[in-house]
Amino acid sequence: MKNSARVAAAAFLHTAHVSAHPPAYGNVTTSAAVNSSITFANPTGVSTTYSTKSFDPSLASTQLPNNDFSNERLAFLWNQVGPIATGPVTTTVSPTPEPTAYSNPSNGLHPYVPSYVGNLSGEHLPADFIWGVASSAYQIEGAAKDEGKGPSIWDFLSHRVAKQVADNTTGDVVASHYYLYKQDIARMKAVGIPEFGFSISWPRIFPFGSGPINPEGVAHYDDVFAELVKNGIKPSPVLFHWDTPLELFNSYGAWSDRQIVDDFFNYAVFIIQRYDHLVDTWFTINEPQYCNWQYSYYPFGTYLPLYNNVTQGIKARFTCGHYTLLAHAKVAKWYHEEFKGQGKISFKNSGNYFEANSTAPADAVSVQRNYDFVLGWFNYPVWGPSGDYPQTLRDTLGDILPTFTQAEKDLVKGSCDFFAIDPYTGYYAFGIPDLEACTSNSSYPGYPECAGSASTAPDGFPIGPSADPAVSWLYSTPVGLRKFLNAIKKTLFPTVPSIMVTEFGFAEPFESQMPNLNAALWDLRRADYYQGYLDSMLAAVVEDDIPVSGALGWAIFDNFEWGSGTNV
Repeated sequence: MKNSARVAAAAFLHTAHVSAHPPAYGNVTTSAAVNSSITFANPTGVSTTYSTKSFDPSLASTQLPNNDFSNERLAFLWNQVGPIATGPVTTTVSPTPEPTAYSNPSNGLHPYVPSYVGNLSGEHLPADFIWGVASSAYQIEGAAKDEGKGPSIWDFLSHRVAKQVADNTTGDVVASHYYLYKQDIARMKAVGIPEFGFSISWPRIFPFGSGPINPEGVAHYDDVFAELVKNGIKPSPVLFHWDTPLELFNSYGAWSDRQIVDDFFNYAVFIIQRYDHLVDTWFTINEPQYCNWQYSYYPFGTYLPLYNNVTQGIKARFTCGHYTLLAHAKVAKWYHEEFKGQGKISFKNSGNYFEANSTAPADAVSVQRNYDFVLGWFNYPVWGPSGDYPQTLRDTLGDILPTFTQAEKDLVKGSCDFFAIDPYTGYYAFGIPDLEACTSNSSYPGYPECAGSASTAPDGFPIGPSADPAVSWLYSTPVGLRKFLNAIKKTLFPTVPSIMVTEFGFAEPFESQMPNLNAALWDLRRADYYQGYLDSMLAAVVEDDIPVSGALGWAIFDNFEWGSGTNV
């Protein structure tokens, strides 16, 4: 979403900065020759060793074996993607001083958006409440091909697959955060943001997904972490936000094959052991539910190689989800039991509130089925008693749903330290006419959820103000958020110790069409969204006794919004 950090910062200013402490690593240069003093310590508790290589994708493209980690092979991968745009900024920019004060809407001629819950006056979130803003690498970094980075699946999709992105834009340049991070971080400090959730680009560190490490990518992130700490901003890194290295699709089908578990582990272990002393909260996977509404639509067998007979659709969805959950769990187990990490670790869920459309039993069944196929899919194995998928999924999917061994159930169960949720909106759920016919027939419309949902109330009125038409699913539903937080803790997953809202934000309608910045500054629907959602979090904490531990607003910058592109 766009420009949300400005409003989020104003709404969130109730907490002090974290204390800065110096990093313990050596070289922190970037956009220059990498100093040989960069070292790669062997991680605790695993036999993995790492090597480095200087990468230059400008050499001649040669189709070499997948395990050939040469510059020629890297050039071949970039040739798969096609020409890459270069932005106006091509080297790291030193920050300029920020103003001592920013202009703000307190001019007396228009009021602030009012509070939603009147009896919260004088109430406060807990002193240790985590708050800040968030982003992801592909959506803001740009510098797509620079400094030894390998291509990701999204470099490939946005360039090669027709209609993959509605406005035909790419992540080649976007906000140029890769080169502007020092200025960006200075601005975060200036507006009082204490925590920054960002993802690390896997193919910047491992251009091929495995094999040698790219020292230039490591040097860059070394400096990002150092810059955050210097400015008193706590990093909350995400290890994977959908930018799978393209070579892993070429080699074995990426998340369609169990090999991805080990390759992700190899990458995650390197990152965690390097930066853990600066991090309190790790996120392994961003929204594993993307296996449904993104991964299952990847063009396997046409634009991408076909492995394990996993084509588009349901099989891709649940195979991806299975290996994603195992990849997360393997990292989490290592982090606590072998590495002895002192922070917390989880994955971020995509999920929204479902309200029954009526008191009819079929509508209640639909509510539960919607939850089972979104949140239960990944969280019942973690927080439930058995370490396995919900019985609803097993009964509906049969052999399509992969099975865990007992060792895998033990690995997955309890692998999250807290529940992380990105609760953007809400829905009304309604039963479908013939549930049994749907659940027994994979060709039936609506299979496998076999549960209805809508963004209109029972009388047909919209559930809330709508966002930009390019994100037609997004409506502001603050009352639904409070109900959702209650449902997570009291009904769906009672064993969760705390809940962190790891993304929430709103796309102001038609903002991309506004003629100048001033026209966009009075973003009243977005301000209303943030006020309502923050009120709901506070009410859930102080009135409902729900342990909400933090909130990160999305997003800190204008970004590439996946299938919607940049014009939203």
